[in-house]
Amino acid sequence: MDVKLKTDQGPALVEGKTAVPFKTFVMLVLQRKIIPLFKMWGDRAIIVDSELLTSIASAPQDSQENRAHLVLVTLGVGILVGIFASAVTLIILESLGVALGRKELLLVAGGLFAVALLAGILSRMQRGNRSQKIADTMERVASLLSK
Repeated sequence: MDVKLKTDQGPALVEGKTAVPFKTFVMLVLQRKIIPLFKMWGDRAIIVDSELLTSIASAPQDSQENRAHLVLVTLGVGILVGIFASAVTLIILESLGVALGRKELLLVAGGLFAVALLAGILSRMQRGNRSQKIADTMERVASLLSK
């Protein structure tokens, strides 16, 4: 890449380029819709510190499969811890002479069902962002087709 340098006084500056802290650049990329920018800027070269580029290339990939696996494992561990805590609680109550009847157990089961139902509704609402994902995908396809 050929660049023009400004060497008036002080450190050399690359003409038409701006130095930005890595944190600021990453935050801009993560918080903005940048897919439409690929059409105009996709083939332009950028200047990156060699060590930074090496660090990025050697960092582990973050994929949806990894996140889905993490959620599944966390959910499984949560269920197991919940069952263990319930068993310990029932043992402690029984040793204290407090007997839980059918009515009390049904209340506990109903409460757990209500919490699970609420969690399901919140999960669906969070997945409601699918329309946004579909719109982003359509923008991506449109920008690729317009090339």
